[in-house]
Amino acid sequence: MEIKGKYAASNIIVRQGILLDLAKRCFKRSYKILSLFTFWDKCERIPKVEYVLMFKTLYAKCEPCEIEDFQDNAMVQLSLVYNRNRRLIVHESKNITEIKQLATTLANQFGTKIRDSATDRRNPKWLNSNLDA
Repeated sequence: MEIKGKYAASNIIVRQGILLDLAKRCFKRSYKILSLFTFWDKCERIPKVEYVLMFKTLYAKCEPCEIEDFQDNAMVQLSLVYNRNRRLIVHESKNITEIKQLATTLANQFGTKIRDSATDRRNPKWLNSNLDA
């Protein structure tokens, strides 16, 4: 099974993504330049995953922003956490349902739990991998 993820921080010139090959337990990053050329990193082994993490992040720092701005403008990031606090970013989107479905799939594949910091960032929750997204 292969999962293609995309990074929201990509721009018009360079678009980044990742391809997880769950059968081979490896991943490789992709870089697409001007929608013409695609370059792939070599396949690296996926480390032992401790849990799947969903959380919200802002790319543009906004000093005077209110908490409502954070809720409206944030991207939801999905990562595989390994070695206690190291993260392998798998996908980014504003669609929380899409992220939850992918998190459930990954948690089931790796036999781990999901840490949901995206729904309520001040009160993160552990979810079972057999969660209905």
